[in-house]
Amino acid sequence: MAERAGVSLATAARVLRSEASVNEVLAERVHKAAAELNYVPNMVARNLRRGSGNTIGCVIGEMLDPYFAEIAESVTVRAEEAHSMMAIVSNMQRSAQLELKHCRQLWEQRVDGLIIAGGGFDQRTHAEKFTALVKQITAAGVVVVTLSPRLVDVPSFTVDNGAVGALMANHLVGYGHKQVGIITGPPNSETTTQRLRGMENVLRDAGAHVHVKHADYSPESGSEATAELLTERPEVTGILAAADSMAVGAIGGVQSVGKSVPEDVSVMGLGRTRLSLYSSPALTTVDVHLAAHARAATDYIAAMVRGGEPDEFSPMEPTLVTGSSVGEARNQKPLRS
Repeated sequence: MAERAGVSLATAARVLRSEASVNEVLAERVHKAAAELNYVPNMVARNLRRGSGNTIGCVIGEMLDPYFAEIAESVTVRAEEAHSMMAIVSNMQRSAQLELKHCRQLWEQRVDGLIIAGGGFDQRTHAEKFTALVKQITAAGVVVVTLSPRLVDVPSFTVDNGAVGALMANHLVGYGHKQVGIITGPPNSETTTQRLRGMENVLRDAGAHVHVKHADYSPESGSEATAELLTERPEVTGILAAADSMAVGAIGGVQSVGKSVPEDVSVMGLGRTRLSLYSSPALTTVDVHLAAHARAATDYIAAMVRGGEPDEFSPMEPTLVTGSSVGEARNQKPLRS
């Protein structure tokens, strides 16, 4: 390319690095030659030569889920606007095997940092392989963090999931609900385990009867699990769904068995995603501050990669967002003050 432009290799390199000191006429010749040759800089090779680059990998659970879409949006925007870094988002489709594959591929692409945001799937079957791979990646100098509890020795930017479950259960108990259904994710997920434990502890202390259904996080599964639960347990008056997507489906499931929300059955979600803004009735949910934690994880990686001192991370407290999908339990005295 330098030969075609009639300039030295050093001049061509300065043009491609957008250095202002290069003569405009020479710069135009280099850009023209680059276009004729379809030249694109090899960033992997450049980063290897420099010893560091400007890329962050982010492995999310499911691209179509608004929960993970918000994470992906927050990471990509923060990386670009605050740190002039590029974020590469990988969709693991809630598959443990794909998570392992994508983490390794991003490592092979020489990303500087890796955000592991996948959740809501069987995390225990491949736990040993996952732990071993993360150790390899960090030993190679990649800064690795998670956005959910994963039982690996890397920084985790996540809310207290036990507190999330307790907050949800306390809200439902406050409206007098003693027959409570929980629609939650796969049992072999650390996030599911922690949130479910928080819910069950509060409900059982309040003398409530708990009925648990495991499903995936889609609206369809939320609807099916809810209809099945209400058919088996028609006495249930309140449902805690482990995600807004499942809660929106649960509302449909309640209606499919001839009941209404919240007159017959109250429904509560989790996440405060955009999907919750469009449910009918308006969804009562818990804000787990996805965007804030994703931005904090991105800032941490940028600081570590560039030799700075990362800010100390303090998890944000889950916040109740009240809608109209939760009401008083039928024929039961409210417990709230």
